Amino acid sequence: MKTIETGKDKVKKICEVLKKETLDPAREEAQQILANARTESEKLIKEAKIQIQKMQEAARLEINEERNVFQASINLACRQAISTLKQDIETQIFNEALANSLDQFTNDPKILGELMSAIVVSLEKEGIHGDLEALVSSKVNAEQVNKHLLKGVLDRLKEKSVVLSDMTGGAQVKLFEKNMTLDISDQALKNLVGNFLRSSFRSILFES
Repeated sequence: MKTIETGKDKVKKICEVLKKETLDPAREEAQQILANARTESEKLIKEAKIQIQKMQEAARLEINEERNVFQASINLACRQAISTLKQDIETQIFNEALANSLDQFTNDPKILGELMSAIVVSLEKEGIHGDLEALVSSKVNAEQVNKHLLKGVLDRLKEKSVVLSDMTGGAQVKLFEKNMTLDISDQALKNLVGNFLRSSFRSILFES
């Protein structure tokens, strides 16, 4: 016997058909879209994290490079400053101290007299004779220097006395026969003594 469908049953069947053919596929598609979106978002987040790490590493390397450049610049500036200071010490302190010491030495009448006497005696031992001229700085008293010359030395001087000159210190002994000048002026002594002392001074100052 054929069952007569009621209106309620027909509506139920229509709903089931709609659910099966429309809602279920839509739900499955929505779930697939959500799954794809979740996968894509996870991929984007992972790529973003990697990009952030790269940016952080690049920033760190740049900061380190700038820090190294800055530190190198500071080190170079310090070395240049120290080198300049040492040069100033050598030029101002060493040269000034040497000049002051020699000035006292090369303008002392007694020292000048004894020094020139020693030179003339040495020349005589070498068989060098003849008239001499002794020049001294105008800062000293010629008579005072003469008093400290050996008598034989004074007699050999062309003027029988030392001659004042524009030297700032020390003396010069001229040998007319040999056309030669023995220079023991303050400048000559500064160069001679300075060359020896400067080596020791620089080794202490610049190698420390």
